[in-house]
Amino acid sequence: MIATAASGSRPGLAATSDYPSKPVKLISPYAPGGATDIIARLIGQRLSEQLKAPFITENRAGGGANIGTEAALRSPADGYTLLLASTANAANATLYPKLRFNFLADSTPVGSIGLVPNILVVHPDVPAKTLPEFIELARKNPGATSMGLPGNGSPQHLAAALFSQMSKTDCLFVQYQGGGPVLKDLIGGHVQAGFASSVSSTASIKSGTLRALGVTSAHRLPTLPDIPAIGEHIGGYEATNFYGLVAPKGTAETIVARLSQELNAALGETDAISKLDALGISPVAMSPSAFGSFLASETKKWGEVIKAADIRME
Repeated sequence: MIATAASGSRPGLAATSDYPSKPVKLISPYAPGGATDIIARLIGQRLSEQLKAPFITENRAGGGANIGTEAALRSPADGYTLLLASTANAANATLYPKLRFNFLADSTPVGSIGLVPNILVVHPDVPAKTLPEFIELARKNPGATSMGLPGNGSPQHLAAALFSQMSKTDCLFVQYQGGGPVLKDLIGGHVQAGFASSVSSTASIKSGTLRALGVTSAHRLPTLPDIPAIGEHIGGYEATNFYGLVAPKGTAETIVARLSQELNAALGETDAISKLDALGISPVAMSPSAFGSFLASETKKWGEVIKAADIRME
């Protein structure tokens, strides 16, 4: 756990009337060009315009998002370093038991940005036309139905593990290095099924090169209204990726409140909504306390799934 810096003054009590008076660093714990980076730059631009100060995205990739996360949480709790947090942060506490930080204990929630569902897709030659038919197929052929996934411990892997546990199926998980290779082999018929992000798979679904059986969100997607939510057939199932902002532990409540207010205002703007929609993200605004409860819930949920599936990182 990271200790709050000991000093004569408490960051939480710092004066904030002139905040921000200098550039704010927004750490994206992934390489440039990916979804997390794009979201960080989009939100950073909106906050820059609203707060009249630069919000500069810094990419600190590696370690399954842990390098950038640790860098952010070890920064001074003065409101000038933020982290673009995601589902990986909720899962990593269990996936990486030897982390030198505790994400929940060492961070201060600012607010949610939005949710990105995954979609269970199959190659058109797979005989199952519906989700119940796919579950029946997988149950009749334990360990034989191949499912492509973009990496051990990825959000799609977690979605598949939860699906396996709740549907009592046993698919053959085939791990790839990224979502692109998964889709390529799915379309090519080299694997039968997979969990893919709604962003990357929608075009293939609409063209008919992939068949969608269910979305992992709690409800159907407005953009794909004919595809059922998996939860319609498996009660309680939900596996949606999230994005949000956190600050180091001890950041002043007044700064967090200001950031939360501006973040939620940005999420209500038509321009920001359309840009997030284009990325497949459904904007979801939360108060800092609500986002904190959400982070705790997601961390508990995925910790249980990871342990039950015995997912381990090498």
